[in-house]
Amino acid sequence: MIRAPGSFLWLLAHDMRNSRRRFMALFGTLSARSIMLLLIAGVIGLHLAAWPVVLAVTPLMQGEGGNASLALVALVACTASWMTAQSLFGATRALFDRGDLDLLLASPLPARRIFAAKAASIAMETFSSVAILTLPIVHVAAILDRPAWLGAYPALIGIALAATAIGVSTAIGLFFLVGPRRARTYAQLTGAAIGGAFVLAAQIAAMLPAPLQAALGEWLDGVGLAGSRLATGIQWAPVEAFRGDARAILALLTVGTALFAGTVVALGARFCAASLAAVGAAAGGSTEAQRRPRTFRAGLGAAMRRKELLLIARDPNLLAQISLQIIYTVPVAVVLLRSETLPAAVALAPAIVVIAAQVAASLAWITVSGEDAPELIATAPVAQVTVDRMKLSAIVPPVLLIVALPLAALAAISWSAALVALVFTTLACISTALLNFWHPMPGNRRGMLRRHSQSKLIGLIEHTLAVLWAIATVFAMISSSITAVPVVLAVGCLAAFRWWHARPMAVDQSSGAAATQGRGGIALGVAG
Repeated sequence: MIRAPGSFLWLLAHDMRNSRRRFMALFGTLSARSIMLLLIAGVIGLHLAAWPVVLAVTPLMQGEGGNASLALVALVACTASWMTAQSLFGATRALFDRGDLDLLLASPLPARRIFAAKAASIAMETFSSVAILTLPIVHVAAILDRPAWLGAYPALIGIALAATAIGVSTAIGLFFLVGPRRARTYAQLTGAAIGGAFVLAAQIAAMLPAPLQAALGEWLDGVGLAGSRLATGIQWAPVEAFRGDARAILALLTVGTALFAGTVVALGARFCAASLAAVGAAAGGSTEAQRRPRTFRAGLGAAMRRKELLLIARDPNLLAQISLQIIYTVPVAVVLLRSETLPAAVALAPAIVVIAAQVAASLAWITVSGEDAPELIATAPVAQVTVDRMKLSAIVPPVLLIVALPLAALAAISWSAALVALVFTTLACISTALLNFWHPMPGNRRGMLRRHSQSKLIGLIEHTLAVLWAIATVFAMISSSITAVPVVLAVGCLAAFRWWHARPMAVDQSSGAAATQGRGGIALGVAG
């Protein structure tokens, strides 16, 4: 009876199957057996990697000293913010991407039951997004230290339920606050801000001087984080739950379950209304923005660049994904800044190079592989080399806009360092962009962060190029004689890939490869 068609568990199982299929799609064309072996190897590898990590973070569970409390609060805050952002993304995806939602809402099933199953599925995905990295540490710590680490299981479940309630409520609230057309943009940007704010805050806390960290940690101990006390209020329950306090775990599960159940009961009808509003937004109504005429400048280059820039600016999901790329690369700079042997300029420059290279690669993939009208472009009386050159020039303004502020900050420290960083940033952006131009991988624009699932080799080369140019930047700033080594490796890696990728195209141009081979001419255009 519980698993009867139309029941809550039946709907939940259906949503989880869809989640599993989306996860399997990340591995491209790999067989199910290969994916299973890869996952098993990944689980074993994560547990082995957790071994030294546990030895370093064990004091967090012992509650000894102010620094331990400060670090544990930062860990819980980052976990909660990440889960809230993921649930907000999940709720927005469920409303806009539709899938089976139209069929379910057209059935005689209660809208509240459908919403409950969707919300529970989002909560499970939210829990999994954090558990995949944290639970191996918990398992190893429970063996090496004490079983109290297993309190992270119910703690993560409670946080996932509460975060899902907040994320889903925020997504639905945005629909009725700013309208369905703007809701997706605001939801994506809000999720990126929530997910990144606490990560950046934690990095800022890590950069504080040691005496200030100790003072802040002692204050946290004084307001309720000394030992395993829950006397000062429920706000410390997540922190105490991670330490294994039974009362804190019970309180956290109770609050999380109550928030989740209350959200399902209160917003079931609103979810249905927001879903219908999302259909109208996706279909495209008559709006002032659509009625406003668009004026294109004369000339092929100007028209192509304006077209690409408009598509980039209109895509909230793309803006959110690029924001997350930037935010989660910042810790690299923080680690380098905390080094006592590296100057601030030398620590910041490679992070700028890596961020710019990743953003340029993403935008290049969007303009080529994520093209929404490939047939229209292919049938236009324009040479493919010219189209590629215009697309490449279209990604320059967004990249410059992103790196302008950090380069200005670097220039305030050292003009010479800023100049070196600008040169290698340009080279890194060109190399990763050309890589994506030479090997287009058609896909949906929304799957930008999953584009490497189509070709693991491209992803590996892309990251390798970014790292090599970052290393070259550091060597150039310290006037090292081996600066040419990473430069030669990067150029050689790019040239080898171009040679390897061009060979099959020269064999059979009649199969349609000639159009793709034309992209090789862009290298001459760039060199010119």
